[in-house]
Amino acid sequence: MRRLRRHATTLILVALAAAAAVALFVLDRGAVSTDEAERRKKHLFEAWRPDEITELTVTVAPPGAPPAAQQAARLTRGDVDDAGQRPWSVEIDGQRYPADEPTVDQLLGTLEFATAERRVSAEASDRAALGLAAPRLTIALAMGPRRERLLLGGGAPTPPGAVYAEVAGRGVFVITKQLAAALDVPPDRFRTRSFVPYLPSELSGLTLEGAGGARRFSRAPWGGGRGAGFHFAEGSPEGSGVRVSAPALDLVLSALGRMQAEAFLSDEEAERAAASGGPRVTVTLLPSDPSAKLGVIDVGGACPDRPDHVVAVRREPTRAAACVPASVLEPLAEEASRFVDLALVAAPLDEVAEVKLSAGEPGARSLELARAGSEWHLRAPEDRPVPTETGRALVQAILDVRAARLLPAASDPKALGLDPPRATLRVVSTPAAADEGEPRERIETLEIGAEQAGVVRVRRLEDGAIAELPAAAAGALLPSEVSLRSMEVFDFAPDQVSALRIERPGLVQRLRRTGEGAWQLVEPAGAGLSADGGLADELAAQLAGLKAERWVAADAAQGYGLAAPRLVVEAEVTAAEGGGAPGAASRAARVELGAHAGAGSFARAGGGAVFVAPPSLEAAAGRLLLGRDVFLVAPEDVARVTLSPRDGKPVVLEGSPHGFTVAGAADPASAAATAARVRDALADLRAEGAVALGSPERHHGLSPPRLRVAIELARPQPAPAGAGAPRSSEGSFTIAIGAGDAFRGTNVFYARRDGVSAVYAIAQSRVRPLLEAAGVAGAD
Repeated sequence: MRRLRRHATTLILVALAAAAAVALFVLDRGAVSTDEAERRKKHLFEAWRPDEITELTVTVAPPGAPPAAQQAARLTRGDVDDAGQRPWSVEIDGQRYPADEPTVDQLLGTLEFATAERRVSAEASDRAALGLAAPRLTIALAMGPRRERLLLGGGAPTPPGAVYAEVAGRGVFVITKQLAAALDVPPDRFRTRSFVPYLPSELSGLTLEGAGGARRFSRAPWGGGRGAGFHFAEGSPEGSGVRVSAPALDLVLSALGRMQAEAFLSDEEAERAAASGGPRVTVTLLPSDPSAKLGVIDVGGACPDRPDHVVAVRREPTRAAACVPASVLEPLAEEASRFVDLALVAAPLDEVAEVKLSAGEPGARSLELARAGSEWHLRAPEDRPVPTETGRALVQAILDVRAARLLPAASDPKALGLDPPRATLRVVSTPAAADEGEPRERIETLEIGAEQAGVVRVRRLEDGAIAELPAAAAGALLPSEVSLRSMEVFDFAPDQVSALRIERPGLVQRLRRTGEGAWQLVEPAGAGLSADGGLADELAAQLAGLKAERWVAADAAQGYGLAAPRLVVEAEVTAAEGGGAPGAASRAARVELGAHAGAGSFARAGGGAVFVAPPSLEAAAGRLLLGRDVFLVAPEDVARVTLSPRDGKPVVLEGSPHGFTVAGAADPASAAATAARVRDALADLRAEGAVALGSPERHHGLSPPRLRVAIELARPQPAPAGAGAPRSSEGSFTIAIGAGDAFRGTNVFYARRDGVSAVYAIAQSRVRPLLEAAGVAGAD
């Protein structure tokens, strides 16, 4: 006891020293160092320590409003979460919400770097006169032991739009209009704009009800990111477990992602808006976490004062109502049939690692193809590398196959030719993981049935669905060694093509290249007809570099529409310069196009293997290769133009080397503008193409035409050698403009020139100045 009394004084002194040190540390934390004060001497706040900020309160007082009308947002910073972040939350009118982190960060950044234009002296700082006794905006900040407070008052005389601001303990300042606007954030903006409570990766299922019917989706065992890992839920009319189309469901998930609150509504406002009518959908989100509540959102009804928005009311897990973009509603209202996956294989090309075809028929050979990095390698029936282009084409052809329909689940496999199957196709892929885990292998197996009456049934073992598709389409699921050929069909230069022959039912076209390299029309014969060199060159280029989109079969076997082809293209190809023996004979390149195969066509070259030709080949060969400059005329060669509408008076324009003038015009200025437009239109009156030979048909609208354009030339225009229609040697010709239509994606008018035995299509934009000048109704 004596020893304890002897040391008591020492112990007390040590304790007092420690307490003093702690107190000094706490007080010193709030102090501003000399260096800090020097760095921030131009800023409104003399200290800024972002890691110590734990609370922020923004209070807005509308001008002239009583204190009860003030709006406040109290933001508090939470503890460190699993992601290593300290999220903000906001309290408004007694309700707490997750805060909109970007809005909070933006305001804190504005406060950190806020500077004053000038300081107001203490003598001139009458707080009431400066609007600071009843400030329009108050921002309070808790930063460690420091408490900061910023008030915004009335307007300052200079600079324009400036505002008085007071910082507690520092005095009154003048700040710019721009800074005041950046600080003036409505409290409601601090609420998170994210309206949907869960991410797609957090869902075990979702349900859509209302417009579009009831659609129930649940997470499928095969997994996958976003919409790739879902099937129809138990009891769905579409079939329990039937695979959901990933692209279709991705549109729904994207719509949920875009469901951002543009403006929040009270419950009363939301109920009134929802009663305005229009489609409505209720979205129910089933979280994977069994302890989490459902997410329930009603979408529909016009949003007040926002015509391009609809009302969304979140009923669970927390209640909120807001205006969201109207574009989110359309994907949510799609009918269930749009979500049925008709693709035989769901994996995208870049995720496919292996394809294996096991033939079930005696004597048939199997095929196995595997990815090796960015390349492809054949494992069976032989071991060798495969050109990248060929491998990708083979796999893409499999992925492109779509069912015409899915059969009822109770269908008899044996009656459908599936028991036993003709072949089994196995596609292995490594889909992107829906979470941060390692991607797992996905195996999709198809059992391919025997052909029956032109159709084939295929069973997807992944979901048990039985698909029905045309036999020609099913061919892509049965790749053979011919499928691994080089994609190149022809290999010669376009300028080696010396002649072209194109045959389709009822029409043969023949063109031959002259010694000067121009194209000459041999067939069909007709007044004023000539070859179009540009179109002929385009077809020659298509043939010279022709590549198959995919190889289909070793022979046509009276199938693929090639027994009676829709289009036959033949080219006479001369030997390349410096290649082959002198005087070597030319060779023929022949392509037949049969039935359509997606956007392309089944085809064969020289009676060989069947392949799918690209749509660009038919686009080039399926048109009349007739000169398109039949209507062009040099304005300086025009003596007179007479525009004669079907119902109206003719308009006459006189031509000269200096321009056109409208005869008898009452308004010279307006007439000059009209004449200039007509002159430019005649110089630009190039046709999109010829549409018919011989006399016009009724739908061309040329008997009588809506407008006749009579052109008198000051001198005849000779025809350029080998191209274009012959110019009139009589010094005049007439153009007839008929009905409107669409031609190869362009809005056109049908047109005809006298002395030329064909009907053409001219873009409406090129003809419109002539129609407007003639006062033709409907020229727009």
